[in-house]
Amino acid sequence: MIGKKALLAAALLGAVASGASAATATFSYTGAAQTWTVPAGVTQVTLDLRGAQGGGSYPCSGARQEDGGLGGQAQGTLAVTPGQVLNLYVGGQAVDVGNITPAPGGFNGGGDGGQYGAGGGGATDVRVGGTALANRVAVAGGGGGGNTGCPEHGAGGNGGGLSGDAGTPGVGGSTAAGGGTQSSGGTAGAAPGVAGQLGLGGSTASYHIGGGGGGYYGGGSAYAAGGGGGSSYIAGLSGGSTTPGVQSGNGSIVITYADAVAAPVAVPTMGAGMLTLLAAALAAVGAGHSARQRRRRG
Repeated sequence: MIGKKALLAAALLGAVASGASAATATFSYTGAAQTWTVPAGVTQVTLDLRGAQGGGSYPCSGARQEDGGLGGQAQGTLAVTPGQVLNLYVGGQAVDVGNITPAPGGFNGGGDGGQYGAGGGGATDVRVGGTALANRVAVAGGGGGGNTGCPEHGAGGNGGGLSGDAGTPGVGGSTAAGGGTQSSGGTAGAAPGVAGQLGLGGSTASYHIGGGGGGYYGGGSAYAAGGGGGSSYIAGLSGGSTTPGVQSGNGSIVITYADAVAAPVAVPTMGAGMLTLLAAALAAVGAGHSARQRRRRG
């Protein structure tokens, strides 16, 4: 009888055993900084950041083209402490203001463009210990702004990758802007385009300019050619990786972590062999106890 009870108890213990469940926190573009507080018991999180797409431009026909470069992706694991506050900046696609100058770049570093061109997309990043650019631990680069005319002049470069992509050269021979890298902004395209810089795409609110995408370092801007994409950054993460050109529209951040508070208490699970041995041992103990009781009565 004791053996059967032991088997039942062990089976119940195995049934309740489980690990911590995975939880996610998702952040979309709002046009402002956001925060997330690390829950109790959480010591590491997995980040998935995506930069914003560059703006679409207008040809002489007036029909807007989606020729802005796509935002890049940055992923990896970040060590954290319970109660710590992460500062989150989700990049925005350059706003469609029509075929005019200026054509503003997207939130978080997208450079401005101008008529027939478009602004660059904003980068997406996470900052720890402050809100300055120096506090960034991960960045997903934004795409460069498109640039059209009569005919099309050049699409924006994709956000990085450890380096952003260059824009497409103009049909008429205008030089496209370069993408941001890990150490410098993307090169300027045809004048009056300008180079990108730390955290900012090349910004030239002037006629026929494609703005640079925001990033760790931003892409450059260019006249009558595509703006460069911004670079991504993963040096603050472990097991990090980047993928260029994956995000259309606005950026996003997804944080995944083990929900230790909501998870059931983990209990080791016993296999069939262990249960059999446990039952036999308990049965032997019970038999010995019965024998001793009989000797006392005798």
